[in-house]
Amino acid sequence: MAGTYTQIVKITAPSSASPGESVSIVGNIKNLAAYAIYICASGKYDDTIFYLSPTYASVGAGATYSFSGSFSMPNKKVRVYVWSYYWTGSEWYLDDEAYVDIALAELKPSVSQFQIVDYVKV
Repeated sequence: MAGTYTQIVKITAPSSASPGESVSIVGNIKNLAAYAIYICASGKYDDTIFYLSPTYASVGAGATYSFSGSFSMPNKKVRVYVWSYYWTGSEWYLDDEAYVDIALAELKPSVSQFQIVDYVKV
């Protein structure tokens, strides 16, 4: 659902990530106003807020702008929220919200994790 002046049209994120892996998020936010407005975005997973760059942007009427950020994947699945705001002239107003779920990647053992031992039958 779109906000009054902004719409998060797409969130690009991996479907899964390993614990400690850097997870990149890109929020594509469209200006729904008939004139240019200032837009900014932030994100949250669990109780952790992270900011998307740039801090804010002047976005033309009908244009879409990409805001990006990252965080370190915790040792569990997460729901990542992205919020868009527009500048009213005196404050940032929360206007739209969307989310994506990121699963915890299944760890696969590699051969180097095991010691290979030759047994000799006596």
